[in-house]
Amino acid sequence: MRSNSRITRNVTFLAASLIGLTANGVVSTTSWAQEKDVQLPLEALGKPRPVEVEEEESPELELAWLDSFQSGVETSVDNTARWIDTFFGDSRSFEDSYDSHGRLTVGPEWSQYDGWKVRSSFRAQFTLPNTQERFSAIIGRASVDDYAVGDTSGRRGSVIGSDRGDRDWVVGLGFNPSQGETNRFSISAGIRGGLRFDLYTHAQYLYQYRIDESKQVRTRSSLFWRASDGFGVNQRLDLETSPSPEWLNRFSIEGTRAERTEGIRWRSSFAAYHVYTEEKAVAGEVWYEGETKREVPLREWGVRAIHRRNFAREWLFLEAWGGLHWPREELMERREARWILGIELEMWYGG
Repeated sequence: MRSNSRITRNVTFLAASLIGLTANGVVSTTSWAQEKDVQLPLEALGKPRPVEVEEEESPELELAWLDSFQSGVETSVDNTARWIDTFFGDSRSFEDSYDSHGRLTVGPEWSQYDGWKVRSSFRAQFTLPNTQERFSAIIGRASVDDYAVGDTSGRRGSVIGSDRGDRDWVVGLGFNPSQGETNRFSISAGIRGGLRFDLYTHAQYLYQYRIDESKQVRTRSSLFWRASDGFGVNQRLDLETSPSPEWLNRFSIEGTRAERTEGIRWRSSFAAYHVYTEEKAVAGEVWYEGETKREVPLREWGVRAIHRRNFAREWLFLEAWGGLHWPREELMERREARWILGIELEMWYGG
């Protein structure tokens, strides 16, 4: 019995020693690993390895290319401004800004009458330091009748702007002797039409008169000469009412007359614009357009509903619209209602 008890005590002591040595080994190994900053397999510590979960890419990272694209456009415009500015002085680097700003829009649209087309426009305007900032330059693609140096009214956005005219590439220089809040005068000259090399000169006077806190009248008078059209005049009148901060109504009428056109090209519209929440708005528009002395003086009239919202960035806007229009080009045609749908992405850049 004594021998059995002695054997039992020896086995117990041996087992306890082994457990103690194992524990001490693990503790000492862990301490050594911590001192040496070594990552041990978790199985060695008697812990299960956790399941690795792939982290989803952040939406901000997915849309980072938008910031890169806008930055690239701004850099290209500034480099162009620097190159043009060298024609008026030395090529030293200016630390001050060229005060460049503008917008880029791309918008596919579909009509039962015309089919698919993609409307796009680009506008870049910047001052030239070598001219003591008395001159500025414009580069872009837009409606010529609505494109003038110093005219910042286009910044109100495409919902109300409704620029649906023919668009040409324009490169020009402008002189802005008067840029007040009430009236603005500018003179510009350059080339339009891309490879058509259509020279032009343009003088514009913009006058704004506030009737009261909720009503305003704006007139824009332009004299121009174009190699393709000869001398001409463009006149536009806008009447705006704002019964509340959330509502804006605008009635516009515009006419253009040139030497080599048979009549007066005209357009009239009424638009109601409602901001129903921050950075989101809806609008409705009715428009008429045509040209006198044409076979069909009233080319088109229509109505459409528009939704506009901020998209992903504070400088990016998404606009979707749809409606009906009644076009007619020739007397033989029958004027019928046709569906129109469109979407537009608009990016602002600069100051």
